[in-house]
Amino acid sequence: MHGIITGHPFIDGNKRTGYALARLILQEGGQDIAAPEDDRYDLVIQVATGKLDVDGVRAWLESRVRPVRSR
Repeated sequence: MHGIITGHPFIDGNKRTGYALARLILQEGGQDIAAPEDDRYDLVIQVATGKLDVDGVRAWLESRVRPVRSR
């Protein structure tokens, strides 16, 4: 997430792509982010504005990632 958002590999959609990729990787491992939409938005903006580094993203995720319940 951090690398894509801050590295700007695409002309547009870097924040969306970084966030979507992070969720996809988590979901592949049977987990997902359990946080309100506003908090998830704030996470992406904090990364984009340099207020959260890689360790900050890791800490944020560690406190909010939960196992996905099987259907």
